[in-house]
Amino acid sequence: MNGIRAFAPTVLVAALGTTFGSALVIAPGIVTEALGATGYADLGPVKAILSVVGWLFLGIALYVGAIVTANTCATLIAGQTRIIALQRLVGATGSSLRARITRTGLAVGVLGGLIGAVVGTGLSAVFVTVLRGNGFLPAASYTLVPWELVLPVIAVVLATCGAFAAGSRRVLTVTPLQALASNVEPSHEDVRSGRARTVWSIVLMAGGGLLLVLGLAVSAASPLAVLPAALGGFVSFAGVAVGATIVMPPVLQLIGRIGSRDPVVLLAGRNAMRAPGRSSRATIGLVIGVTLLVTFAVALGIMQHVLEVQLQRMGQGRMTTEMVQQQRDFFVQLNAVVSVIVGFSAVIAAVGVVNALALGVLQRRRELGLLRVLGLTGAQVRRMIVTEAVQMVVAAVVTGLVLGTFYGWAGGQTLLGSLGTPVTPVLPPLTIGIVVVGALVLAVVATIAPVRRAMRVPPTEALAVD
Repeated sequence: MNGIRAFAPTVLVAALGTTFGSALVIAPGIVTEALGATGYADLGPVKAILSVVGWLFLGIALYVGAIVTANTCATLIAGQTRIIALQRLVGATGSSLRARITRTGLAVGVLGGLIGAVVGTGLSAVFVTVLRGNGFLPAASYTLVPWELVLPVIAVVLATCGAFAAGSRRVLTVTPLQALASNVEPSHEDVRSGRARTVWSIVLMAGGGLLLVLGLAVSAASPLAVLPAALGGFVSFAGVAVGATIVMPPVLQLIGRIGSRDPVVLLAGRNAMRAPGRSSRATIGLVIGVTLLVTFAVALGIMQHVLEVQLQRMGQGRMTTEMVQQQRDFFVQLNAVVSVIVGFSAVIAAVGVVNALALGVLQRRRELGLLRVLGLTGAQVRRMIVTEAVQMVVAAVVTGLVLGTFYGWAGGQTLLGSLGTPVTPVLPPLTIGIVVVGALVLAVVATIAPVRRAMRVPPTEALAVD
């Protein structure tokens, strides 16, 4: 491995996570100091509530960032299987190689954490200056470097280091004989044969499913049913993330059949299935980001619909109409705020997708050179790569939409089912449009630069790349 330089994409992920965390840590103090300047007395509970909300969303961002980092690390290692095998051949042990990668993860986490803390503090200072200048914040002094600022840095460092340790487990499976092999990815059967991963995935999904069923069963009696349902949703979704190499290949195979009469499209679909581990790592981060966005959007949509029904039952006339309109305006603003906060986790996931797709293209220069030698034109090879990326992104978006709709409905049902109003999923068209269009643009943008770099290499030279 080439040290921190090889893991530059994960430095960006760690920096984004710390930037987000720094802003969430600084914001409660700014809000409470602003309220204090206006004469508000009881500030303790306000700051406590804001801090809890902030740490909740930071936890989500760290969860996404850890998975993205582990997947990026695993992708890099998969692309250097033969180099690692040669190191094993000359005497290096798997544990020593893994320890070196883990130390690199610690350095990546520290570097990204420090950069993110500086950027987050700077952005917070800019926002305070702007909001104080336009009169939104009172003219008072604000604490921009609280002692809690060290906490997101520590959290990101630990999450990054742990993700590197998890992603580097592949080193232990590399044997010296693989230095002579031509493949760098396990076959579909090899990926599916991981018993421990399969067992953990099934256990988590089954356990989370039981908690969800329990919450839905008692939802008509009490809104507290949302607690076991929320825990069940988190546990079951963790099972989906753990079992990505089990869950995603069937979806990828189904999406790959669309337009498969075109040889280039057929080849793109088979490429994704030929390396299911790489494809799963590239898509699972986006699945998480889309699921989070859709879950919150659907839950808020359900809440808005149920409250509107309750208001209409209370009475009719102009006052009721005005109250409904005020409520709609409030939910539009609330959905915008939540989408921005949760969307930051989706941005981290998107960075992971770009990293995985770009690395996948650059690591396949030998394959691309062989295809050009066999007669495919440069335009056909480029279209194949873009089509493969679009197929993977579409599979991730479809999976995220299905999971997010279900989790959002379950949350709305368990929280509001006791009101007696039928709860049905509400899909905000704006959110769905942004997710779909953004994902497709992401797929194309993620492949443009690496495809250009790979296509600059002459076919004969590409075949000699080791």
